Amino acid sequence: MNTFSADRLNFLKKSVIREIFDNAPEEAINLGLGEIQFSTPSNIVEYAKQVLQDRKIHYTPNAGLKELREKVSAYYLNKVPYENICITVGAEEAIFATILAYVNPGDEVLLANPCYLAYETIIKIAGGKPVYFNLDPCDDFSLDKISFMKKISSKTKLLILNNPSNPLGICFYTEEINYLIKTCKQNDILIIVDEIYRELYLEKRPDSFVEMEENALIISGLSKSHCMTGWRLGWVVSRNRELIDPIISLHQYICTCAPYISQKVAVYALSHEGMNSQDKIRLILKDNCDYLKKEIIKHSHFIKFLENSSSPYLFVQYDMDDAKLTRILSENGVLVIPGSAFGSKGKKWIRINYGLDKEILKEGIKRISEALRK
Repeated sequence: MNTFSADRLNFLKKSVIREIFDNAPEEAINLGLGEIQFSTPSNIVEYAKQVLQDRKIHYTPNAGLKELREKVSAYYLNKVPYENICITVGAEEAIFATILAYVNPGDEVLLANPCYLAYETIIKIAGGKPVYFNLDPCDDFSLDKISFMKKISSKTKLLILNNPSNPLGICFYTEEINYLIKTCKQNDILIIVDEIYRELYLEKRPDSFVEMEENALIISGLSKSHCMTGWRLGWVVSRNRELIDPIISLHQYICTCAPYISQKVAVYALSHEGMNSQDKIRLILKDNCDYLKKEIIKHSHFIKFLENSSSPYLFVQYDMDDAKLTRILSENGVLVIPGSAFGSKGKKWIRINYGLDKEILKEGIKRISEALRK
């Protein structure tokens, strides 16, 4: 045992998802990754080459290049001044910096059950306490308002939402959003919203919380929308400048600034040409999603799937322990993620990522079908 490591890390262990990947057969088809398995669009890569040829790769201001922050401001229809934007090393750093900037030891943070895994871990690193409220799996994972109200206490500091949701692929309804905003205002709770999947919509792009609540922190980036996971480019914004300042200060000591080249490329990615490339990615994903839904409907083994609205994921219900089902599928050469990895309300569900080449997706579904027939 390492006796020198900080006590705050004692609870850390390998995630369920990482264990699945580490124990998978070599030739397994991975439908479990939290990443779209397409290459970064060629025009974005070509633009990066131009940036490299300039050779002026230096530090940027801590909060990011002004021209990029202006592009992000335009993305939010200029409802957020560029001074209210901090460019980060991916949305993950934005989440980390935001939680550490606002959570004191003993503070309680409200999270949905189920939700993205990393929130809980970062809250604990900050000394906070994750407190889960329920989404109702019997009602398409709608907000359980009674559960939400019961979880609020005098120690509640933050509410963290993933909208659209990972793993569910759905958004909160307008009525649910209004209820959450009103309740948080009444109880002096700060809202943080992770909107990283907003651009992967199937029909209609979800509204941003920027438009609904001045005193909220909004996190997003280019990893999902532009297939730029390896470029590590994200941001956190708020209409309230005072909420951003502590994050910029902390971000300065985490990494000084996001990489110069990624920031310059992000300016292009958020241009008209860059967003056209993003739209092509979205349409390919929509085609894959339609195919996956048709295939699942063919197989009576599955009970249902959740009608997703914006993500590369389909949440599928099966009448078996989801961890056991995941092991069976892994042994048959296909990886998925058990719903219970994201919270107890995800039991008997699995998450399937359809963000990969369609022929590989077809083979993955074929293997799932064969395994279930056995």
